[in-house]
Amino acid sequence: MNSAWLIHAPQGYGKWPLLQRTANALLCESPQSLAASQGNAGPPQVSLTPTGGGSASRPWGLSEPEAARLPAALSTYKACGHCASCALLAAGTHPDLLIAAPEAMWPELGLNPSEETAPRSETKTASLEIRIEQIRRLNDWSVSTSHRGRAKVALIYPADALNAAAANALLKTLEEPPEDVQFLLGAHRLDALLPTIRSRCRLAALPRPGAAEAQQQLGGKTEAAGAQQAVLAWSQGAVYQANPALGLEWAESLLDALSRQAARPQSSTLPPPPDQAAGVASLLKIGSDLQRVQVGAPPLYLPQKLSALTALAQRIAPLKLADALDGWRQKQRLAGFPLNQALASDALLLEFAQLFSRGD
Repeated sequence: MNSAWLIHAPQGYGKWPLLQRTANALLCESPQSLAASQGNAGPPQVSLTPTGGGSASRPWGLSEPEAARLPAALSTYKACGHCASCALLAAGTHPDLLIAAPEAMWPELGLNPSEETAPRSETKTASLEIRIEQIRRLNDWSVSTSHRGRAKVALIYPADALNAAAANALLKTLEEPPEDVQFLLGAHRLDALLPTIRSRCRLAALPRPGAAEAQQQLGGKTEAAGAQQAVLAWSQGAVYQANPALGLEWAESLLDALSRQAARPQSSTLPPPPDQAAGVASLLKIGSDLQRVQVGAPPLYLPQKLSALTALAQRIAPLKLADALDGWRQKQRLAGFPLNQALASDALLLEFAQLFSRGD
């Protein structure tokens, strides 16, 4: 197997759980053939729950739809769930697995960092980047002897969160990778990585989850089949997000409110968004659907609101809509900045309401 794999796909496609399960299989001392286990009624797959909860609290065996989205070299085997290595993985204490992820994402990823993790100041907020201290620790760990006498796995996620110093430090290790160390990298945006890092890895684009996998993932998050289809369209298959339906209810209520106002709407009468980031993301989806309807194409994100979108699209000048979309994209890049949420939400609603003004 290639010493470094880089799996890339948009956020919400399930890279993290798939990479975790791949790491489990590589470290398992009695890996089971996925094809064989799907072809007979062998022993049941043990569902291990690593400490820390979060998205890591999932069965560790790849399902057939999930395995089909990974390269064959990474999806041939699954962890047995009962060997000594699997027990260490379940406890989050396997010495031959090292994960480098932004500190701010540890709760979301269900990580329970060991005491060896590079400390941060108590007054400093959790970093959104993978810091050089983490990669230095990874580099030192990679040249040490395996505790279990088998392969070691380094999991870096998301790799596009590497800061410049960390990326350069990792590059030196990837240029001359130690023996018996498998590097697994996951990235949301391939263009955010150094070209030299990309060239040192075997690239694999992770396809969008299929309908069966997406519906299974949404099974516990939505009740009715209609609601499930609405979330699938709204998220465009990115169902592994913490909340794939974020902004959907607000977008539907916003369109309903606008449809009830024949004249130019007043922003004060429109429902406020959940927050600034969700509001901007939702307006981008609404604006995209309005543009599609204006040129005779079906909406992508809100197909259930076709009638409302069609009526509203006729009330907006195409150039004004294009300018508004450009402005919302600029705002999306500033989504992480501290803003007064109430004022920011009011400004968003005002901008959206002004789209329906007949004057320029």
